[in-house]
Amino acid sequence: SARVSEKAGFIHHYVQQNHDGLPQKAGFPQEKINEIHGAWFDPSNPVVKFSGNLRDDLFAWMEEAEQKVDLCLCLGTSLSGMNADRMAETPAEKSLERTPKALGTVVINLQRTRLDEQAVVRVWSKLDDAFLSLA
Repeated sequence: SARVSEKAGFIHHYVQQNHDGLPQKAGFPQEKINEIHGAWFDPSNPVVKFSGNLRDDLFAWMEEAEQKVDLCLCLGTSLSGMNADRMAETPAEKSLERTPKALGTVVINLQRTRLDEQAVVRVWSKLDDAFLSLA
């Protein structure tokens, strides 16, 4: 799970595009989650409308993480052109350019994404099934 991987030191940032609070429900620490598009369960971080602006502090945090990320796990996302897609695009590009320590982007989901060809690993699967096979 993401919580176990975070405790082991493998996951340092979690950029959440959804508003559902599932990472918190799974026990992932709130201080490591950037809910870039807002959150249903956090009144201090209202959901951003499509025509709205991202919070400056969360955007800056995401940009800082983007520069540091060496491996991105894209789990169940369509990568449909949201600003947070940069978290997957940058490590994919660094990996293709053979930047030292750049591991790339892993995509696990059922639908096609625009980064499928750039992913170092592409798994066509439901997330539950993919993680059960790794357990």
